[in-house]
Amino acid sequence: MRLIYKIKWVIVILFAIIFTASFAVLFVGGEADVNRCFLATNMLLIIAQLSNVVYAFRNRHKDVGVALLVFLIASIALMWAIYIWSWNYTVKALANGFE
Repeated sequence: MRLIYKIKWVIVILFAIIFTASFAVLFVGGEADVNRCFLATNMLLIIAQLSNVVYAFRNRHKDVGVALLVFLIASIALMWAIYIWSWNYTVKALANGFE
C-alpha cells in the first residue's frame, strides 16, 4: 500500500487521462472491447485512489488526504455522470459498440 501511496499524484493524472480517453471513445464511437477496458481501468484507478485516501488518513497526512478525497469524489462524480446518467447509450456502447 505504501508503494501505491508514493505515486498518489500519478494515479490522479492517470485517471484524468484515461477518463478523457474513455469519454472520447464512449461518445465519439469505438469498439465495445475498448469501452470495457477503459471502464475497468477507470474503476481500478478509483480503487487505488480510495486506498491512497485511507492510507493518508491512517498515517496522519490530513492535508494530502483531504486533497486526495476531493479528487476521489470528483472522479466518482464524473464516472457517475457519463456512465449512469446516459445509461441507455452506455449499455449500447458497451454491449455492441459503434462499428
